[in-house]
Amino acid sequence: MKKLLIALILISVTSYQTAIAQNLPSLSDKPGTFEILSRTDYCSNCGFTKPEMVANLQKITELVNVIRKNPVLSDIKGFNGRARIYNTYRNPTDRFGVPSRISFEFSSFFLSKEGKVVFNTIEPPEWSLYVNIMIPGWTDGFNSKHGYFTAPLRKKTIDYGIDVYDRECFVIYDPSRPAYWIPVTVEEAFEAVREDLKNEKDPVAAQYLKEFIDKEYAEIPAADHNKRAYFGGNVSRISATPGYGGQDSIFPYIMKINPEYWDNSRPKSDIQIINFRAVMNKKYLKSILDDCLAHYNVGSGCDLPRFELSFGLTDIRNLVPLIEK
Repeated sequence: MKKLLIALILISVTSYQTAIAQNLPSLSDKPGTFEILSRTDYCSNCGFTKPEMVANLQKITELVNVIRKNPVLSDIKGFNGRARIYNTYRNPTDRFGVPSRISFEFSSFFLSKEGKVVFNTIEPPEWSLYVNIMIPGWTDGFNSKHGYFTAPLRKKTIDYGIDVYDRECFVIYDPSRPAYWIPVTVEEAFEAVREDLKNEKDPVAAQYLKEFIDKEYAEIPAADHNKRAYFGGNVSRISATPGYGGQDSIFPYIMKINPEYWDNSRPKSDIQIINFRAVMNKKYLKSILDDCLAHYNVGSGCDLPRFELSFGLTDIRNLVPLIEK
């Protein structure tokens, strides 16, 4: 009797799993919806007026509509798409216009325990784009007080108003304006390091650090003090060259925001710069999607990889007209 009961349970479980498997493929073709999770308080602590925030939300809506021209987002199947707006305010050196992060969420359909079709709303896979952020999240900091940061050596201008760093970190800008970033000089970088050294509480440690930093500064030829600085491997983390020991391209630039790029005559609600990360190695992205499909055995659940594979230069070029000129 016990064996018969176990057999019946196994048959029931197998039948249930088979029923789910038969229903799952339809989820990848199930039409989805898209919505902007509208809010006007995403930068309420940044000092902008309510009219500026309302006007900026309209600009963001236009941007979302441009991204939605992408085939995965224009013909939504297998998921519900949502655009969520976040506050990205960090410090006064990076506040010119209303800043925001627009997160495109891919909430895939799945069957609940009750067999109902639902969609994921708890930390769904997402892809983000940043507006009016002069220091992207894919850079590393050097000195937050002065707004100094590092930028990759490898940069390419692939089209009008489109720069790409390390082949996958993009900046969309107005090339008719002054450069959006300018180099920090060796002298400026050392001044910032010496200033930070004054905060060292241990006097013995402060003395040793000062000796090391002064020695490193003295070893750099005076003629190079007003040249651009690189993020090196010394105690000061400053180098006058991009390499060391025969390696000539290992230290990134030390940069700062160029306030002259920003057009202060325009409303603060306008979009004046955009940045995001997008992998352009389609062979690699195809392998990621194939692995996902093999894991899920259906299309639903692989919506973000599908988007990332389809997101290309056409989508990126469509963003350039959004920059206010």
